[in-house]
Amino acid sequence: MNYGQRITSPEGSGEVLTTFGDKVVLKLDNGETTTFPADQVQIECVTDLSNESPILAEARAEHAAQIVDKLNHSNEPQQNQIPMEISEKAIDVINDLIKINNDRVAGFEKAGTDLEGDDNGLIAVFNKLAGESQQYVVELTDIAQQYGGEPADGTSTSGDLHRAWIDIKATFTGSDLLAILNECERGEDAAKAAYRDALDPENELNPELVQVLQIQQQGITEGHDLIKSLRDQAKTSDDNYDNEEKVDSTEPAYQEQQEQFTAQPSYEGAAGEFGSQTAYAPEPESIEQEEEWQEEQAASNGNSKLMEFFVDELKDLLWAERELVDTLPDMAEAATSPELKTAFTDHLAQTETHVSRLEQIFGILGLEPETTKCDAMSGIVDEGDEIISNTEEGTAQRDVGLIFAGQKAEHYEIASYGGMISLAKTLGYYEIAELLVMTIDEEKTADALLTQIAENHVNYEASTERAED
Repeated sequence: MNYGQRITSPEGSGEVLTTFGDKVVLKLDNGETTTFPADQVQIECVTDLSNESPILAEARAEHAAQIVDKLNHSNEPQQNQIPMEISEKAIDVINDLIKINNDRVAGFEKAGTDLEGDDNGLIAVFNKLAGESQQYVVELTDIAQQYGGEPADGTSTSGDLHRAWIDIKATFTGSDLLAILNECERGEDAAKAAYRDALDPENELNPELVQVLQIQQQGITEGHDLIKSLRDQAKTSDDNYDNEEKVDSTEPAYQEQQEQFTAQPSYEGAAGEFGSQTAYAPEPESIEQEEEWQEEQAASNGNSKLMEFFVDELKDLLWAERELVDTLPDMAEAATSPELKTAFTDHLAQTETHVSRLEQIFGILGLEPETTKCDAMSGIVDEGDEIISNTEEGTAQRDVGLIFAGQKAEHYEIASYGGMISLAKTLGYYEIAELLVMTIDEEKTADALLTQIAENHVNYEASTERAED
């Protein structure tokens, strides 16, 4: 079966996107992406464009020519180009999306490398999605240059938004395919969130740029749905395998079962925010459906034990983030290293955003923002105060202690936000989950930066300071 073929499945008609072992990945006519065993679908026909109207055919050809031209000339210097007026904020939006797409390419390439030698069809899927993001980068780079801006280069390691994909490269373990698909979905969640934020009306983008981003957003959403479908299929296969009765491996029936199963491999279940799909409420497909869902959730989950715990943890996190807003200026002032001072100051701005997101989440739940003292964060803050009191001003030793305290705070928050993402999905609050994903990505990047500062010079400098007798 090939891309574009029309297929009839148990859930309706659609077109083939790709194959996955003995599975066929379909985009149904209702817009959903799903997966079926090949023997459960029937080929209708190959997509026929012969009857396409001349206007549509001409538009399709022109768009294809533009993309080819961009790919052929993307590395050539732009000459005689008249810069167009565009806000600095719009250039920032474009560059953030260039970075997240570069992250996406790097993530899928890393996933494909980890799967080399596995005959399961996933590498082709990863290459297809990475190729789409490469095209988006070409388009966005071209737009930035047309507007007289400086296009971003590289991934978002040093950027301001959505680093989930770049973090994923460090979390892949061996060739555990289910774990890889779980991490890929986390990265795709971040990409979706990036485009949603980019298209926020407050960014005041011009209509032409909005149109380009909306088209790319559709591709990102389809890629997310495809990865989610493959992840669900992998999890189902894993569950089915775990439930099989043990039989003699020498019997023909067992050998036949194993041959069939090589096309739909068994994967170890992965912990974290992306567990079994059946454990989560279905993700809304439209704004109207999401609003209706939120109302239903308020009625059905409002008095549940899980919802009660979720709200309590929100209060705890809000107290912790507000406490950090008060503490980070003191840590920045006490730091010796200019790089460390900047890191604390920059994270203060991020932490203020984290507070705003948590307050927004309370609003989504129809609640007023409230706080409950977080004993864990209170202890970490107290420890930071002790470090400042017990170390000498202007020493690298003090910086080492401040980094320790800062990373303890980050690790606590990363663990808390990770658990809250899982709870939000279970409760069906996908909008809340996306907000929390944005925050956890920023916390992980802040933690990584502190490690970098420590290993680059602070730890060594402290090792050369003579201890007092």
